[in-house]
Amino acid sequence: MKAIASYLFTECRCVKETHWLRKLLALFVLYKCLYWILDYRLLFSEESIVFSSAVNLEVWRLPVFLLYNSQSTVLNMIYLAITLTAGLYILFFKAYLRVAFFILWFTISNINNLVFCSLSAGEYLFQHLLFFCIFLSNNVEKRNSVTGDLDKAFNNAGVLAIKIQVCLVYFLAGYTKLLDADWVNGTAVNDAFSIHHYSMPFLYDSNSAFGKELNFLIIGYQLLFPISVWFGGIKKWYLFIGILQHLFIAFIMGLPS
Repeated sequence: MKAIASYLFTECRCVKETHWLRKLLALFVLYKCLYWILDYRLLFSEESIVFSSAVNLEVWRLPVFLLYNSQSTVLNMIYLAITLTAGLYILFFKAYLRVAFFILWFTISNINNLVFCSLSAGEYLFQHLLFFCIFLSNNVEKRNSVTGDLDKAFNNAGVLAIKIQVCLVYFLAGYTKLLDADWVNGTAVNDAFSIHHYSMPFLYDSNSAFGKELNFLIIGYQLLFPISVWFGGIKKWYLFIGILQHLFIAFIMGLPS
């Protein structure tokens, strides 16, 4: 209990990291809004490709299905405008960030539930990170000691939740690959390369040694991430490799989301 109390109430942890995390998430919000606006007719108009039918849910779940149940194109535009405004606010201001992130989490949860068939796992991770950012402090000193302690506790709990979330994402991604015959046999990456709609032409060879090596490197990286990321000596290199991995997925394999 002392260790938990010390972690929660001693100081706000990862101040610089959380500052940049919020800025980067805000930039991603703006990117998503641009994507949604460009594809508005496809996803949000009366001619949308997304099939929706009003659903009856528990009261506590209904708020994040307002767009899905309303089927109102005007409401869709309002939610997009609110999302865009909240993203810009977080990018340029520091006050009431918890409120801004709650608004973002709420509107994007509604949008995701409306356009569910166009989402990848990355969008759901993004949604979870927005929720955890509701707990993060804006690092403005609180005059009241009780308020200050609560601010620290919420911030540090949010930081811990984000760390656990990211570690779980990588580990479970690696674990599920071990349950897939194509990944275990080393053919999964080459199979992805052979899909011409996504990959670059120089990767079309579905039997390349590079693809097989990358196949097992990805599995090892993801399984070891929850352990390796805590060691200072290799942490920066490990994260650098991770960044390269995601850039490769986005621009070489053609999966930017």
